[in-house]
Amino acid sequence: MAGAKAAADTAPVAWDDSHNAALPEWKRACIRAYGDCKQEGWKGHCYACFQLCEGQHEWPGDKCYPVGK
Repeated sequence: MAGAKAAADTAPVAWDDSHNAALPEWKRACIRAYGDCKQEGWKGHCYACFQLCEGQHEWPGDKCYPVGK
């Protein structure tokens, strides 16, 4: 039973960004991607990619991306 609990602990957590409901959807997507980048240890510089996302309104997937992709 302990193995099932450990597997559940590593499952991805859905972001609750309801506190950002007043923001445009592109900004909310940038914030979610930045959080994923930091928490999941993506390749690339997360904050620099967040700044690019703010300017371009799209996450720079060629600069910051999950390990293994």
